[in-house]
Amino acid sequence: MTTLFIKNMVCNRCIMAVRNELDNSGIEPVDVQLGEVILEKELTT
Repeated sequence: MTTLFIKNMVCNRCIMAVRNELDNSGIEPVDVQLGEVILEKELTT
């Protein structure tokens, strides 16, 4: 599992926005919380 830390997430709307952007990019997060996203796999370029 990989954890991404994201600055300036302060509310549930931020969680929804981050989750939507990840879904639109084809990335399925395991969990999205304030300030962090947990992914099953590492991101590659």
